[in-house]
Amino acid sequence: MAARRKPALICCGAAFAAAVVLAAVFTALYFTVLRPRPPRVTATVVGTRVSAFALIPSPALNLTFDVAVAAYNPNRAAFEYGEVVTVVRYHGDAVGEAVVPRGEVGARASAEVRAAVEVDAVEVFSSPYFPLEGIAGALPFETATTVAGKAVVLGVLKIRASSVVTCGVTVYPLRKETTSPQCTSTVHVG
Repeated sequence: MAARRKPALICCGAAFAAAVVLAAVFTALYFTVLRPRPPRVTATVVGTRVSAFALIPSPALNLTFDVAVAAYNPNRAAFEYGEVVTVVRYHGDAVGEAVVPRGEVGARASAEVRAAVEVDAVEVFSSPYFPLEGIAGALPFETATTVAGKAVVLGVLKIRASSVVTCGVTVYPLRKETTSPQCTSTVHVG
C-alpha cells in the first residue's frame, strides 16, 4: 500500500508546487505589468472668442470658451469614459455648459476632445457683479471640466478614475482679449 501512495504524493506535491509557482507568476505580472494605473487627464481653455459686447443701448455679450481635454491612458487596456461635462461659472453661478459624448482612449494612447462652451449672456447680466466689472472691462470666469471612466485589464481588473480640472480666466471684452488660463487638476482613483 505504501508503494502506491508514494507516486500519488509525488504527483500531488508537484501539482501544488506548480500552483504556487503560477500564483507567484500571476502576482508578479499583476504588480508589474497588468496593474491598473489612473489616466492622466488635463483640460485647458485653448481660446475664447468675444464676438459682441455692448452696455448701451441694450447689453449684449456673445462669448465662447474653447476647451481641450487631453487624456493619456498608461494601461494595457482601453479607458472608457462617460460624458465629459464642462461648466463655465461667473462668480459661482453657472452661465454655460458643454457636453461631449462618451468615448474611449486606447491602450497606452492619448486622445483629445474639444468642446465649445457658449456663455449665456442673460445669466451674466443678471449678476450683481456685472455692472461694475462690465464698466471696468474685466470679467472673471471659471471653467470646470469633469471626466469619469474606468479601465478594464483582461476583462477582470477594473479601476475607476475621475478628474476635475478647474481653470480661471479673465475676459477683457472691450479689447476682445483674455488672460492665460490658470488651471488646477485633481485626479480621484477608486
